[in-house]
Amino acid sequence: MKKLILSALVAISAITANAQVWVGGEVGFNSTSTDAGMGSVTTKNFVIAPEVGYKVNENVDVAIALGYAHAEDAQKVLNVDLGQEVDKANAFAVNPYVRYSFAKTGNLSFFVDGGLTFATVDVDGFDKNMTVFGVGIKPGLAYGLSDKVSLVAHVGDLSFAHGKWGEVKSDNFNIGLTNAISFGVYFSF
Repeated sequence: MKKLILSALVAISAITANAQVWVGGEVGFNSTSTDAGMGSVTTKNFVIAPEVGYKVNENVDVAIALGYAHAEDAQKVLNVDLGQEVDKANAFAVNPYVRYSFAKTGNLSFFVDGGLTFATVDVDGFDKNMTVFGVGIKPGLAYGLSDKVSLVAHVGDLSFAHGKWGEVKSDNFNIGLTNAISFGVYFSF
């Protein structure tokens, strides 16, 4: 048993000896006004998602993002259809993921993130929260401004999310390249 524990510690030490810790995240805001002749409706969405990760090797990172989203006069929050338009909704999400970098040219590298999502959505005026489970893949690119700072963009989304809100169930399958663009900054230590 001691040999097994010692072997595991040596393996973990070897893997993390060259690991690099990074922090960063993304912030987003969207406002849409619609006038359908019966009055104007403005939909607002705000998202903040700080992240922390470990660079295991040249091509693989493991990370976790914690997210908060706020929506007003919206039917969706965190890409999950609520089944009806709501006045206000707040969502908290946990998103562990693995990043695989597959191409690099100069300071530019291309990657794909694959991860899971767990979220809870609190909608004003309703007794129960919506619980959301999801899985997804997001391609992206990173540009290294220096050894310690990178700009990151996710371009597109392939995801599935299942939400349950009392008797309401929502399944959302998303394939998007143009409406799922996000930007962030990462700092390496």
